[in-house]
Amino acid sequence: MIGMIVALALILALVIGPLVWGIRADRRHARADLLAAVVRAAVNRRLHGESLLSVEVHPRTLLRPGRVVLSTPHGYEWLAEEAWPVVAALVPRSWELVVRPAHALEPEDLARAA
Repeated sequence: MIGMIVALALILALVIGPLVWGIRADRRHARADLLAAVVRAAVNRRLHGESLLSVEVHPRTLLRPGRVVLSTPHGYEWLAEEAWPVVAALVPRSWELVVRPAHALEPEDLARAA
């Protein structure tokens, strides 16, 4: 009797555990997608349209907080400088806001690429 209950509990845990995990992951991704849409809309309003500013949103996990990353190509860093105050107001306090600097390609990198 006890063995049957333990076996049933183990089978239920093996079936229900991944389902619950997947539902929680889907909800985290949905929240991140919603935040990405809000941030992109605010950036587009601030910069008066689409720009070369890239917005990446990574949902939080068990080991790290959520992250919003702003990045631009070399020479367009002013876009991130102008947009980050608006983005900082929208990002939740428990999330990270990262402004990734652009790096210019070195001449030897360009020669290797050719």
